Amino acid sequence: MQTDPQAFVWLAILSILLWTLCEIYNMSLAAWYHAGLPQGPVRYLWMGWSFACIWPAIYETADLLMASSVSSRNWQLNPDRARFSGWEAVRILAGIVCLLIPVVVPRLDLGEHLFVLVGVGFLLLLDPLNRYSGRPSVWQDFLRGRHARNIALMLSCVLCGLFAEALNHFLEVRWFVIADLGTNLRFFELPLPAYAVLHLFGLQAFVLHVFAAGSLELPIVELPSPNREP
Repeated sequence: MQTDPQAFVWLAILSILLWTLCEIYNMSLAAWYHAGLPQGPVRYLWMGWSFACIWPAIYETADLLMASSVSSRNWQLNPDRARFSGWEAVRILAGIVCLLIPVVVPRLDLGEHLFVLVGVGFLLLLDPLNRYSGRPSVWQDFLRGRHARNIALMLSCVLCGLFAEALNHFLEVRWFVIADLGTNLRFFELPLPAYAVLHLFGLQAFVLHVFAAGSLELPIVELPSPNREP
């Protein structure tokens, strides 16, 4: 917020658009629903405000987690564009399949369990495209042994998810998760198995933001901030 406020504002705006994409998928899958919201235009104002907080919360928390790490200054754009490898082509194809299945398969009683494919699909599809365009890539960081940012993003999403679920549990305006993922055991609103994959949304959030901001030629929020000493 201090080192690059313009990028932060665009991050909040893109957060609305990117989470709306998840809501569009949910219209087909019916994994959750919102309750207690007012009717009329005010409803969409509150929903937009809450959506605008998602990506900034994940990024700010990840930045906090990286602030004390001497190995955190691992940000760099990939210097050269490269051809897609066979492995990356397979990942892109698998991502497309994962994103299409929830749309083309009749929901019945299975739809709410397919939402995990949406998260995995965007990660598989967009991360190779980011690397090819010279943008940050979570897989490229993993291969080069630069784990600080990926770990911070995953831990951030878990912490933000727990905090958001705790708030949601005690509010009148809240969301209800329909999907039980095969068990009736829940911690707050989410079924317990959801916490096992919650960390993956941190990586997906990063990949989606980098792709959207890069494609629209908007400033990309850097982790860690470029002007900060470790």
